[in-house]
Amino acid sequence: MEPNSKACKVSLRKPRLCVLTTTYPRDDADTTPAFVFELCRQLAAQFEITVLAPAAEGAREGDWDGVKVVRYRYAPQRWQQLTTGGGILPNLRRSPALLVFIPGLLLAQAFALFVRRRQFDVIHAHWLIPGGFIARLCGGGRPVVATSHGADVLALRGRFWDGLRRWVMRGAFAVTAVGEPLRAVLQAEVTGKQVLRLPMGCDLQRFSPQPGGHMQSGRLVFVGRLVPKKGVDSLLQALALLKQQHTAFHLSIIGDGPERDVLQQLSDRLGLAEQVRFLGGIANASLAAEYRQAETVVLPFRTAANGDAEGLGLTLIEALACGCKVVVGQCAAQEALTADCPGLWRCDADDWQALAEAIRSSLHMQLDAAALRAEREPRLLPFAWATVAAGYADVLHRAHRSRA
Repeated sequence: MEPNSKACKVSLRKPRLCVLTTTYPRDDADTTPAFVFELCRQLAAQFEITVLAPAAEGAREGDWDGVKVVRYRYAPQRWQQLTTGGGILPNLRRSPALLVFIPGLLLAQAFALFVRRRQFDVIHAHWLIPGGFIARLCGGGRPVVATSHGADVLALRGRFWDGLRRWVMRGAFAVTAVGEPLRAVLQAEVTGKQVLRLPMGCDLQRFSPQPGGHMQSGRLVFVGRLVPKKGVDSLLQALALLKQQHTAFHLSIIGDGPERDVLQQLSDRLGLAEQVRFLGGIANASLAAEYRQAETVVLPFRTAANGDAEGLGLTLIEALACGCKVVVGQCAAQEALTADCPGLWRCDADDWQALAEAIRSSLHMQLDAAALRAEREPRLLPFAWATVAAGYADVLHRAHRSRA
């Protein structure tokens, strides 16, 4: 009997995956965190992917490294600033007037999915709110894999938000969280469904020590969004103490966000204008070189007043992969990674004296970057993109098969 050619074609077709996100780089030179972009690239061999992402000035659309990118417009072009820079919640704290664009963002995302829903087999929603909510509401019954990155849980507390998350999770095929503490919070909110821990990944080849690299003596580097949970204000206070103790250093702050003006003013008041440089955002492709030039990478993570905290701490993983000495604050998501980690100092970032002492200790200790990377390798392997993508691909394929 001749095989049914139509059935064969259908069976050989890659599943059609819709990725719903509010964070996606505008182009190759953008400074926006690229973890959703990188995951899509890794999954493109197994899925036919369409990304629905917010529009922004100069943002790339169409085919991009084997992924189709569709931009939904939610405001006049000059006002499409809600999702850029520090992210939605920090941008709203900096400029409450942007709140008027929230309905437009939700409606634009919902419409973009609704009119295309029949083109997809599975939906991967990044952030339970708003992505997971929109996916369940407008996805036409397609199976949804909802991934939490942190702010959608830790910064949105209260009966309304907790109830909305439970509704999203109950209707999703699978729920994932990028860190263990985040997973535990979500698991406590929902019954009858297992929340999975699946981190974002790191390119362990690109983020690696460079033979003969030029580490600059006394150079401290911070990488991240300039928002309260990153603890940059505490870092500046600690550096003021080091300056009083005549410790030689200079700090490069890489990143942008709603707290930048306040932090620059604090730096000036503390007399650190000559020691501290605010470099702004740097293209993702250039970050590895910045890490390699640092004598110490300082990431003074903490829990912000609104409860927001690091969901994963990807910059920590990148710095460790580059063989850097690292001083890190509170990062519950990476307790296992940082415990007894060679070349790493942990402290309470809000204890300025302890933070200053950790930085000074790191500067006085000479360590080889290649040797540090080799010692850390077993801890880093779970974050390799191939491993991470395999975990997500398994969940997404199971979601696709659930439709059969």
